[in-house]
Amino acid sequence: MTTMNERRIDHRAITMLYVADVGRSRDFYRDLVGLDVAMDASTYVELTWGNLILGLRSRDNARAQFPGATSAGAMGASHQVTIEVDDVDEMAALLVAHGIELLQEPTDQPWGMRSTSFRDADGHVWELCTPIE
Repeated sequence: MTTMNERRIDHRAITMLYVADVGRSRDFYRDLVGLDVAMDASTYVELTWGNLILGLRSRDNARAQFPGATSAGAMGASHQVTIEVDDVDEMAALLVAHGIELLQEPTDQPWGMRSTSFRDADGHVWELCTPIE
């Protein structure tokens, strides 16, 4: 039997977030984070940041397709999105300048990265990191 690992993925990979308000989330990621809008529909928006493709899907739309499978975990978040950036301190300052509260100030981590984290308007946890040189 062939496994998924034995197949090369030649297509796009999209990180999908379920959100309460697609327009509000689009504005947040476009205007504050700086992602480019690649597609904008009523219940779904796709944004890009380098090689990252971020899909924002309305929770109601997702619930209709996947009943019972769209609630957050016991901690209020079921995942985090981590992105490596050139300068985590600069990005953290930019987030704060736009009124976004950091969950963690830029911190050197024992695994060799300097990272900061924040929540978006729907409570999704984002971590930005830069390798420690």
